[in-house]
Amino acid sequence: MRPPSALPDHLVGLSFTLEQQVQAGVPAGRAWRSDLRVASRGVRVPWGAAQTLHRTCALLAALTPDAVCCLTTAALLWECPLPLAMQHDLNIHLAKAAGGTRPVRKGIAGHRLALREQDVAMLDDVPVTGPARTWLDLASVLDLEDLVAAGDFFICSQSRSFGPPKKALCSLADLHEQVRSNPGVRGIRKARLAVELCRVGADSVPETRLRLALGRLGLPEPVLSYVVQDPTGWELAWPDMAFPDFKVAVNYDGRHHLEARQRESDISRDESIAAIGWQSVTVTAGHVRTWGYDGCAHRVLDALVRAGWRIEG
Repeated sequence: MRPPSALPDHLVGLSFTLEQQVQAGVPAGRAWRSDLRVASRGVRVPWGAAQTLHRTCALLAALTPDAVCCLTTAALLWECPLPLAMQHDLNIHLAKAAGGTRPVRKGIAGHRLALREQDVAMLDDVPVTGPARTWLDLASVLDLEDLVAAGDFFICSQSRSFGPPKKALCSLADLHEQVRSNPGVRGIRKARLAVELCRVGADSVPETRLRLALGRLGLPEPVLSYVVQDPTGWELAWPDMAFPDFKVAVNYDGRHHLEARQRESDISRDESIAAIGWQSVTVTAGHVRTWGYDGCAHRVLDALVRAGWRIEG
């Protein structure tokens, strides 16, 4: 048997539709050669060639009239943090923007959603539910804490004296509007609880989970995006969470904090704020594995008590 003929350079190693094949001048029979697999009706993918989520969504959305990527697929396109199992979901979640029947096709999980014009966006030429609507739809599949973490991600906005500024994908008000405007969607009760717990300034899931654990202990509300300054106004540190009234700074240090240069910076940070009377509580992934977030929250409680905070009642 003769080997398959070469594909045009712009299709090599990439998934493509039969329409794109025709437009490239490739004979129709080429779609059935052994080096290509049928990923979905009208879609071919070279065997062993991994495809990006964006390309897969673009192809399947183009083949489904009025289709919009939604739920976990939309969340991943927006780069929202999700539980590991959902990150590896092989189905592309699509809904019809104009309502009607669920999309049905191999590789697609079809949904019926009542979407308004403002609920739909274009993300790198892929139709997708907007950030706030995506968050609302996640209420049907995420637990409460993961939903809060997703909300924190979408509304996170930061502007510090170092590093690039971070612009929010939507506002906290946008999340509230979605909850008010969609009283009958799946997970709405969870969404109502979650939106009250979302805060601007948390830029990682562990930070959100630690903050929620502090709340379960009844601790004061921490301030996010707070800058600790010396008496001259010189910036000393930007802790993940701060209790300015008690001079307690809390940081969740991720993996990059294990690097030697970063560790030196962290030590210098903690020493500089200690010199003006602040306490530092640093939580790591190892601490969480050992004590859980609730156990780590007790370390913050101890620091606050040492600083003079007292449990009321």
